[in-house]
Amino acid sequence: MEPHPTIQSPIAAPQCLHLSRSGQRCQRPAFEDGFCELHGRDAVWRFNTAARRRLFAVLLGAAILWPILVDLYRAIRHLRH
Repeated sequence: MEPHPTIQSPIAAPQCLHLSRSGQRCQRPAFEDGFCELHGRDAVWRFNTAARRRLFAVLLGAAILWPILVDLYRAIRHLRH
């Protein structure tokens, strides 16, 4: 009895072309350029979107709170002298 051939789905995403130091292929799905979000030419741009949004939110919060913090510092400094 012969084993049944495995049928791969035609809509399955191709694997990333990146090879690790040990020669193993990355298991993540690839984009049009053949690499995943971690290993492509613009991997930093793809991967750090959430980090850039978080940094922008922190900087925006600091810019909004800066005048309040400066006034608070001046008030405390004035009370101590």
